[in-house]
Amino acid sequence: MSKFDRTICDCCVCSMQCILQQLEGDFVQIATTSRVGAAAPPIEGTLNSANNFIAKTSAGSVPICNITAVGIPFPESNDTPFDVNVKPIRNDKTGECSCCEDPVTNELNRLVGKGVDIEYIGDGTPFVDSVIIEKVGEGIVTVIDPGANVDGRIPKFAISTCYITKIEELPQ
Repeated sequence: MSKFDRTICDCCVCSMQCILQQLEGDFVQIATTSRVGAAAPPIEGTLNSANNFIAKTSAGSVPICNITAVGIPFPESNDTPFDVNVKPIRNDKTGECSCCEDPVTNELNRLVGKGVDIEYIGDGTPFVDSVIIEKVGEGIVTVIDPGANVDGRIPKFAISTCYITKIEELPQ
């Protein structure tokens, strides 16, 4: 994993690039801020590369700063292939990351292993999903979507914490 560059890109863009680099060669779904419209589907295709803040897929290139979430829709089993490493949480930030990303990260960290409704910007509109929080890192939360279970294949995805608009803990 690359080191933090100590820029505004640290909390979400660098972290998302790190996730994408681990998924190179996989078929992925990508939600973005830039695809406007309630019916705009996520970008789907093979992720060829993620470098210099551009994700290149078989469906075209996407600026990583516009990627709100990425996932593998139906992995072959419950434990493959979406076992990504997240960057460790940093506490020495200032500016935007300090006032926007840090509080969301802290709240998600408190909810690891629990079910939540999570709302985030996806394809130009808010997207809500009931998920289980798996891992929390700098600018990224990975989640499991048990509601989309198909033949034991449970989708997992990573969401940029900078694009989360609401978190609601589900009753246990």
